[in-house]
Amino acid sequence: MALLVNHELIDDEAFLEEFRRLGGLHIHPEASGARQEALLLSRLAEEKVIGRVLLRQMAVASGITITKAEIDEQRKHQWGTSSASVCSTGVKQEIEENLLIEKYCHWITRHELRPSRTELHTHYMNHREQFLVPEQAQVMQVIRNIRFEEDEAIAKAEIEQAEKELQQGIPFAKVAERYSDCGGKIMLGWIRRGEMIPEFEEIVFSTSPGQRSGIFRTLFGYHIVSVMHRKPAGYQAFEEVRPMLAQHILQERKNRRVGQIVSEAMRRAEIVPVPSTSEERASLP
Repeated sequence: MALLVNHELIDDEAFLEEFRRLGGLHIHPEASGARQEALLLSRLAEEKVIGRVLLRQMAVASGITITKAEIDEQRKHQWGTSSASVCSTGVKQEIEENLLIEKYCHWITRHELRPSRTELHTHYMNHREQFLVPEQAQVMQVIRNIRFEEDEAIAKAEIEQAEKELQQGIPFAKVAERYSDCGGKIMLGWIRRGEMIPEFEEIVFSTSPGQRSGIFRTLFGYHIVSVMHRKPAGYQAFEEVRPMLAQHILQERKNRRVGQIVSEAMRRAEIVPVPSTSEERASLP
């Protein structure tokens, strides 16, 4: 339903687009609880759209403006060029509105206090499980992919030849470069336990640092891996995560402040459903 928000018309399409963005069109109508889920998402979409309208209205009332240069810079960031020819009028308006809201939110949260070192350390200790890093291994591989059944014999012959050259002492990187498929990733870098498929991890994390595995098969094809280094599971150090944690907590404070202002604006706003008929609409002030 279209709404008037402080005498500004917000049409149905704005609410439907936000409903789409929240995943509302993926709700299966026959699934259990689908009607209730759709209703909740519709309400959330309405709140988000109204909240953005109110923020934009407050930004304009506060005298905040967006320059053409700022729009061009954002257009270049999003589209790779500052040329207005690549964006429709609607896209330009969306960019301007987003920048206006962003600038207003920055202004109203400019006095939010950054968390102290003591606060950060307390948060770190109280949520330490969030900073647990699983066991890691630095890995290089020879890989022969198998996409079709007829690839099996060729891939097996190639990986066996690669194994022979490794046994002859040819450096692993050279063998990997020679025998791995063009689309195969040779240097995997640091991988964490739980990131890869189980049959691959089983070999990687049972191979000692400085050693290589034998030939093994996964659903992707044939592999030989070389494990260069290993790191045991452990917690990230406080000093390592402190900058990220400070930014996260500060942003949460700013988001709460914006939420409070939007809630208050919503309480004071004049929000009126728009009648469905043209005659009823014509009678609106």
